[in-house]
Amino acid sequence: MIMKFAFPNKLAKLTLLILGMLVYGFLEAQVISGKVVDEKTGEALPFANVFINNTTLGSTTDIDGNFKISGSLPQNPEVVASFVGYFTKYRKVAFGGRNQVTVNFELTPKEDQLDEVSLSAKRDKAWERNLRKFERVFLAVPDDPFFKKNEILNPWVIDFEEGKAEGLGRYLAASSSEPITVANRALGYEIDYHLQEYLQTKNGFQYYGLVNFGEIETPPNADEQNWNESRNSAFFGSMRHLLYSLVRNEADSQGFEAFIVQNIASTQRTNDFDQEIGSSLLPLPLDSLVTAILPNGNFIMEWPGNVEVHFTKKYWPSTYYTNRSHPISWINAPNCRFEVDANGVLMDPRELILSGYVARERVARSLPHDFRPDLEDLKLLAEVDSSQIDRDKWNNLREKPYLTFNKPYYSPGETVWFSSRMIYQNSIFQDSLSRVLYVELLNDNKEPVLIESFPIAMGLAKGQLQLPAGITTGNYTIRAYTNWMRNFPETDFFYKPLPLISGDREVVASDIWLTKDQSEEEVSIQFSSEIKREELFNIATISLSVQDPDSTLLEGNFSISLIDADLATFIGEQHTIETAIDWIGTELAEYDFPEEKHNIEFGISLEGYFSDKKNKPLAVPLTVVLGEMEDFGIIKSDSTGYFWATGLSFTDSAEVAIAALNINRKSFGEVSISEKIRPSVSADLPKLQLETRSKSKMGQLDILDGDYFELEEFVLEDQKKETLEDKNYGYGPGDRSIGPEFLERFPQLTLDGIVSMNMPGGGMGNYNWGLNAGEPLLIIDGNRYFTDAGETTNDVLRTFIAAEVESVEVYTFNAAQFGMAGFAGVIMVKTKKGSRNQENADRVFNSDEFQIFKMRGYTPIKEFPVQKVGSEIPESRPTIYWNPAAQTDSENETFNFSVNIPKSTKNMLLKIEGISSDGLPFYRVFEIPVN
Repeated sequence: MIMKFAFPNKLAKLTLLILGMLVYGFLEAQVISGKVVDEKTGEALPFANVFINNTTLGSTTDIDGNFKISGSLPQNPEVVASFVGYFTKYRKVAFGGRNQVTVNFELTPKEDQLDEVSLSAKRDKAWERNLRKFERVFLAVPDDPFFKKNEILNPWVIDFEEGKAEGLGRYLAASSSEPITVANRALGYEIDYHLQEYLQTKNGFQYYGLVNFGEIETPPNADEQNWNESRNSAFFGSMRHLLYSLVRNEADSQGFEAFIVQNIASTQRTNDFDQEIGSSLLPLPLDSLVTAILPNGNFIMEWPGNVEVHFTKKYWPSTYYTNRSHPISWINAPNCRFEVDANGVLMDPRELILSGYVARERVARSLPHDFRPDLEDLKLLAEVDSSQIDRDKWNNLREKPYLTFNKPYYSPGETVWFSSRMIYQNSIFQDSLSRVLYVELLNDNKEPVLIESFPIAMGLAKGQLQLPAGITTGNYTIRAYTNWMRNFPETDFFYKPLPLISGDREVVASDIWLTKDQSEEEVSIQFSSEIKREELFNIATISLSVQDPDSTLLEGNFSISLIDADLATFIGEQHTIETAIDWIGTELAEYDFPEEKHNIEFGISLEGYFSDKKNKPLAVPLTVVLGEMEDFGIIKSDSTGYFWATGLSFTDSAEVAIAALNINRKSFGEVSISEKIRPSVSADLPKLQLETRSKSKMGQLDILDGDYFELEEFVLEDQKKETLEDKNYGYGPGDRSIGPEFLERFPQLTLDGIVSMNMPGGGMGNYNWGLNAGEPLLIIDGNRYFTDAGETTNDVLRTFIAAEVESVEVYTFNAAQFGMAGFAGVIMVKTKKGSRNQENADRVFNSDEFQIFKMRGYTPIKEFPVQKVGSEIPESRPTIYWNPAAQTDSENETFNFSVNIPKSTKNMLLKIEGISSDGLPFYRVFEIPVN
């Protein structure tokens, strides 16, 4: 029964608090005793572990199965009994004014237990990947210095289940056959965690278990006082510290502040804390939350839904408010109340939803409920390892390409078709990372034979390498990387062997990875094929779908390669997308970053130096123009004369004009362009040894008509060039659209504030730690706005108020569409008076004052030659069909294609490689008989 009282003043409130303390005082020095037996046989279980949940208090049973726990026990303890090979059980105890209670346990034996060897044998790459995910949720967040001081000693007892559920999406669940033993060398505890529930989804996670704490014996040369200081520091500012302070009416003096979060549109919030007070945040007095006391001495805490809590006595880097630098947490009680004991222990953790600072409290920072803090002599330790923060920032910005090819080996003159997928350590930064992929063909001496570059869009790229007809056969290697990756270890580069064999020989396939059983796979590929026989050729129609184990259709994008099994074969590949994805979650080890950082490229880049006539370097604005004004921008050289620009987009080659212009639009000084230096090759090149023999039947090869032009031979076609103004309004809505409805709410607010309210952190995107993004491109009523010296984009936006504006489009992820000019983002403003429809005179670029440089652009991307289905007699060739960008989605649940095949084709091999929308990789090879 809940006894609820209403007290009108603080004196009465204090009376309630004293009542609680008195009830708690009556429950000191109790004894819990009992017996543990086998449920089926009734036999005593000696040496069973019996403990009080979440404490260091416990005992083991004697030879007759008896136990006794005594001392200063919690008011309403959970008593837990466990024994190897039996299911753990627990019971809640209520002393009811007694000093001693008896609790007996009947444990149920587990059936068909696997021994440690069997359990270990079951583990695979997917399990290891899931274990890493589990550790980063269960143990600690990776930037916590306690993370590396915690270790799961028996990970083999953990099993994982992945799946998809309605309302949850993809999920990861975990269970354990035995208690998970954690050595917490940061706080000096060995923890046995009896996992009851673990669920992780894209929306968050929850886990719950029964916990037994044991003191680690202090090793030689270790100072036990360090553990005491660490425990106090972990307590200070924690969730338990907050609750501990609330029930004692000390939260204000301890440094806590609370605010009720108003349910308003997120677009109306700013990152200015002072501005949010009274708007999205209402102050919550902390002396009015405890409203009732239970007979067992616990307190009922009223909690008004979602509350933002600040702890002001500890420094913490804030990523939410620009003017606050202390821990900020969000605590939501869906039922608007919860129960807590006098020591600040939450009775049911599932009653609260935590985010922000307090959500960092995992097993590595958990303290036993019988821990008593020393808040008088408090020494705070570093909450976050600064060096780890730096590594985590860099680690978040790591990217790695993975390439898949239409075949594993080639002959001189053939075309190497490929698709590429960028893998990101943290996909949230995808829009801030590279848009240019370099692909090289290296010979056995690590020398480049071909060097090509391709645009990356939405993390994907595709293209081809044309092998010269006279290239020598032998071992070659494909290397792929981005300019940004040069800041990181070379092991992140993509390397894959690419053997070249003579056109009159064929590979003897001893190991073909045919997919037969997919029952144990996370993703299965279901396909059907139909062969229609015509007089001169056959037509193959193939239908594909991506499914999870319970046959639910999944969205995914993938490459498809269909080859003639008599002319080529797929051999066992050790490196596939399924192994490449294991790179996600790996940590960046100790690494010396290069002194000269390599920039992120948002398009074709150029760099060089500017100096005056006396060869003195100058820091000046430089005007860069592509071709006949297809793109243009202003960049700046630094004090050493160095400049760098990115974002140009063109194929083959083009002319770029550069000049420093004075107030009279006359050029001065000298511009020199630096040659781009490719990274050296220090890694050992992988090799793929093939057994070959003379061909029994010759087939026509995959050779493109014509050769690539050398840059010197490239001639620009005579065609109309689109200027920036011509194409401004062809981009569609921005990544963030601010329309009349929002603008009318704040008619007197200037546009810099309007944009800030719609941007995370008030910035323009490109949030990384290796790039100075510069000023966003500002377009007003269809015309680019050129800022004056010292004037920023925000300065210009402050000259407009919302009442004057019809709409604002903000481009971050899609800013690369604007070329070099939009490198740092784009803000497109349409005013109510407008000049969008005004006719502009044709602009002709006069390059007289400019230096002209010829530059190489992207490699032209060719389409795989496909013959018209049902009408053309197909040629005999190894690759019958290639699609680097096939996909299934909610509208098209299957992918279908038809292709003509020669009468001579008796057997085909189909390779599908890709990733589902939930991030699950798949690589499958199927055999399709024709006759």
